[in-house]
Amino acid sequence: MLERGKLKALYRRWGGGTAAFFAYTHASHDLCSGLLPALLPLVKISLGITYLQSGLLLSAYAITAGISQFPGGWLGDRLRRSIVVAVGMGGVGLLAVGIGFSPSYYPMLVLLVIMGLFAGLYHPSAVSMISNCYEEEGRGKAIAIHNVGGSIGYALGPIVGGVIAEALRWNFAYIILGIVTVIAAPLVIRKFRHQEPVGYVAAAGNDSQAAVRRISLRTVLISVAPVITLFILLEFISGSALGFVTLYMMDKHGIAAAYATMLVAAIRGGGIAGSLIGGWLSDRWGRNNAAVFALLATGPILYLLTSLPFNAGLIVVLIAFGLFMYMRQATMQALLIDKTPAYLRATIFGIYFGLSMEGQSLLQPVAGHFMDVFGIIDVFYVMAIISVALSVVSLALLRRR
Repeated sequence: MLERGKLKALYRRWGGGTAAFFAYTHASHDLCSGLLPALLPLVKISLGITYLQSGLLLSAYAITAGISQFPGGWLGDRLRRSIVVAVGMGGVGLLAVGIGFSPSYYPMLVLLVIMGLFAGLYHPSAVSMISNCYEEEGRGKAIAIHNVGGSIGYALGPIVGGVIAEALRWNFAYIILGIVTVIAAPLVIRKFRHQEPVGYVAAAGNDSQAAVRRISLRTVLISVAPVITLFILLEFISGSALGFVTLYMMDKHGIAAAYATMLVAAIRGGGIAGSLIGGWLSDRWGRNNAAVFALLATGPILYLLTSLPFNAGLIVVLIAFGLFMYMRQATMQALLIDKTPAYLRATIFGIYFGLSMEGQSLLQPVAGHFMDVFGIIDVFYVMAIISVALSVVSLALLRRR
């Protein structure tokens, strides 16, 4: 009985039912996000497309999903955020079902573009809604649980989708997982139908809302500019490294492709732990300290990844690489919530998610080009050196604070 009471207390400390619900919505939304890379070989054979066309399918969703974060965040501060989240989830789910019924390449390409537009509605408003549900001392852990849900969804999508594709066809993977996402959308409206988000702006010219608007968007951006700039730059580098890490392990260490792919699971596992540690640390140690610590550790970890021989120590480094990548996310989101007035949070998160996602989408082809010219091993080493330099800047920022 005592153990059950301790578990209930621990469950409440980590956000309770509301945090678990947001983890569920995030997992449902991200089920379809990582599906295409896993199914691309089957899609290529089925549709008879080229490698260029395959790359365009990948970019169609990634680029538009990054761009749409900006208007998605803007809408989240002007409409009911629960409606914005539900529309984003419902749109992604319905379009995934539509992709499953695509008869050829070009309809699929168009549907992926539109899916990316709807994807931008979820994250800025969902994170802002979480901030309204918790006091400051518990927000970090609630954000961490939400991020863990996304990691689970992003990891489960390719696994479940691959099983479905093997048993039926790749089309059914999109249809079935799309239906799962659609089902989750109305649950958001139902749960929050009696709760008005703090940042909700009823209409232009509302005097009570106008009175609250004392801090401008420009002022908020200036206050968080040093930390968020470092974060985005490190996100560009570590995101590009994550995209090519399997090829890097194969080329430098000569390991088999199947084993290199399995090593990504070590990074993802470290990421789940990193989300939880980052959320706990930001509530316990303070937002600034936790965020800058996560930034500080990234450079040395990436440098070790390029320096160590292939052994057990390198596996630990890969786990730590994922841990600090996702720790940065949890700590940075909690920091932005505390630094931003409620009526601007969705807009700020739209800018934050948009810059980080879009930057990675655009930088990865550039990194690939330099890898073709100079070799993947040399490019990884340069990325490691740059990340160490950014970590030194993070250390200077921590000492100043």
